[in-house]
Amino acid sequence: MGKTLFKRDEEYFAGAGAANTAREIAAQPSVWRETSDVLSARRNEISDFMKRVLSVHGLRVIFTGAGSSAFVGESMQAVLSAETRLRMEAIHTTDIVAAPDCTLRDVPTLLISYSRSGESPESIGALKYAASQIKKLFNLVLVCKKDSSVADYASGTSDTLVLNMPPEACDQGFAMTSSVSSMALATWFAFGGGKMTERITAIRALADAAEEYMDSLDDAARSVAGWEFDRAAFLGSGELRGLGREAAVKMLELTAGQVNAIWDAPMSFRHGPKSMVNDGTVTVHFMSERPETRRYDDDLLTEMLRQKKGNKIISVRSSLSSGKPGVDADVVYNVPRGVDTVLASYIGGLVFAQLMALEKSLALGHTTDNPCSGGEVNRVVQGVKIYLDLLSTP
Repeated sequence: MGKTLFKRDEEYFAGAGAANTAREIAAQPSVWRETSDVLSARRNEISDFMKRVLSVHGLRVIFTGAGSSAFVGESMQAVLSAETRLRMEAIHTTDIVAAPDCTLRDVPTLLISYSRSGESPESIGALKYAASQIKKLFNLVLVCKKDSSVADYASGTSDTLVLNMPPEACDQGFAMTSSVSSMALATWFAFGGGKMTERITAIRALADAAEEYMDSLDDAARSVAGWEFDRAAFLGSGELRGLGREAAVKMLELTAGQVNAIWDAPMSFRHGPKSMVNDGTVTVHFMSERPETRRYDDDLLTEMLRQKKGNKIISVRSSLSSGKPGVDADVVYNVPRGVDTVLASYIGGLVFAQLMALEKSLALGHTTDNPCSGGEVNRVVQGVKIYLDLLSTP
């Protein structure tokens, strides 16, 4: 008998055209440990760079990427701005290249760029536009493919630190999975300051915990995948709002749009988007570990349960908090002792979102590693032209 993944033979996923995606989701704890080793080996270099950059007066920090890479930035911006109190924003590379005058200013800027393949035209375009607009520019580039256009270009620029993730983080499946989680954890480490040793320990503890709870999360995901639904709303606040966006894209990608998914914050969901709820809808509530935020999460969840008809409701929470009676699925992940609960809630929710999309894709009969066989959407974006002729030197 071969290797098992999520209590099934690996051959099952191979036969369903999902071998890469399933293996890459399951391998994340191992990839996180490798990531921690890479970061630990470069901790002095990372610390020196970050200390120098973060001491710059009036610094603006921009997290950027395209697609799932951008959603990493949205979540990390929320995690780290609350922690550091720095001026931080998440702006997609697609917005930077399309409207640089609306997004960039000539102020000291740390541009944190994410890329799985290192070949997205927008990634290089954003780096070039930023260099043309900002005199005092610093770049922190996280990329999952060392020999790539983004890594090569960034390595040739000044005031730049390139962090190459382990080769295993460059997912071969259609959807980004281990690349997302690895780049997120690496970003959290980079802002560790004098706590980098503790953060290495925390990343490894998260890996241990995920290995323990991953099968139970997949059990829940398989059960959910058996429900009849063609709409899904992924709801979260703060860093979990970026997670909701990532979860929605995973569901759209891996079901080839057969499940129409949206994302929102619990409070703003009431302002119109809630109209999408019908008997074919699933709402996924990512419950915050921030006490002040959790109150609003609980309020919407209570309201949804009170108004419930044929729709389904899922809560995703840590084992540190209490569940709410009446939900159709109560998904619980563990938070390792001593690990930041906010970061752990992002990681636990992310793993479930990946598994839910995988299992629904399988249930619908899609070839998960290549759900858009007609080429309408591609693993590495195609058909993008970057117009650099209007670039000006600051």
